[in-house]
Amino acid sequence: MTATTFAQDIFIAASPAAVREELAHLMTNVSELHPLVVWSWLVKAEIAPDGSKIEYYQVRDRMKLGPFTISFTYKVDMNVTPTGHLHSNAYQAPGIHLYNQTWFEAENNGTRVREHIDITAPGWLMKTTYDGAVSSHKEMFAKLKEKLEKAQNPV
Repeated sequence: MTATTFAQDIFIAASPAAVREELAHLMTNVSELHPLVVWSWLVKAEIAPDGSKIEYYQVRDRMKLGPFTISFTYKVDMNVTPTGHLHSNAYQAPGIHLYNQTWFEAENNGTRVREHIDITAPGWLMKTTYDGAVSSHKEMFAKLKEKLEKAQNPV
């Protein structure tokens, strides 16, 4: 197994509460924002010892590998902590794990969204896993920014 990280931050001209709310419910409309996700299904929800809710999902992705498109299903758990951070884990065979921490900081008339992902994968899959995570999360946050800013300033 090998490990690496990816981090990004983006400014969104919307309140921290609006951004957090959209990301906290990401899995209910994930295919709208995430370029690889085909569908998600809520398996169960439970209350953590700290009083926050943890939601468990099955997710179906599709990814281009050269001339081929492959599909795979994996597990995700998501939690908005009592401090308002979003934590999630994605578990995918064979031995791929993405641990995501996202937090929201008020900045001027909007929100600075910071995301940090720890990626663990077999060495032979790390480049594909890393490249897929980076490109899809950059696109997802760009779509989130567009959606929320458009809602703030409808034309």
